[in-house]
Amino acid sequence: MRELETAVVIVLDDARPELEPVRAEFHAGSVAIGIPLHVTLLYPFAPPAQVDEEALEEFFGQFDGFTLTLTRLAAWPLVVYAVPEPRTQLLAMMHALFEKYPEYPPYEGEIAEPEPHVTLSELEPGESLEEVAAGIRARTVSLFPLTCEVRDVALLEEYEPDRWRDRRRFPLCA
Repeated sequence: MRELETAVVIVLDDARPELEPVRAEFHAGSVAIGIPLHVTLLYPFAPPAQVDEEALEEFFGQFDGFTLTLTRLAAWPLVVYAVPEPRTQLLAMMHALFEKYPEYPPYEGEIAEPEPHVTLSELEPGESLEEVAAGIRARTVSLFPLTCEVRDVALLEEYEPDRWRDRRRFPLCA
């Protein structure tokens, strides 16, 4: 049996009313297991029992809160996602986290330079990227740009296999 996981993410609470219905249609499995709309900063992170919450609180307390804007849709071969800006600020936060926790390489080292993104769909076998992207585009055409106030960073935890929850939020500087 595999070890339970955690992830460090920015939950996009302000965009959930508009985009969670899209995810529920096009990324239902993720929604069903409790993963909220988010930008991943570091996944996988420490096993739940090994997370030092005080260290995370201190770490994120050095970053200012900011406004994030979802600007448009984009795609990789198997993923349709919303593009978050400011990219530079998100990458700086991600790289600082990677540097602080080198024992947890992002995506287990499979992706050398992760790009900030908000996953709206991961293709299932047999699905067409063009069709899924067109379906999402039709549902979101009037939504972008969509702004979100980022006031904290969340620690998501898998509390039992394939069941996730928001374990704790770490405030950013005001």
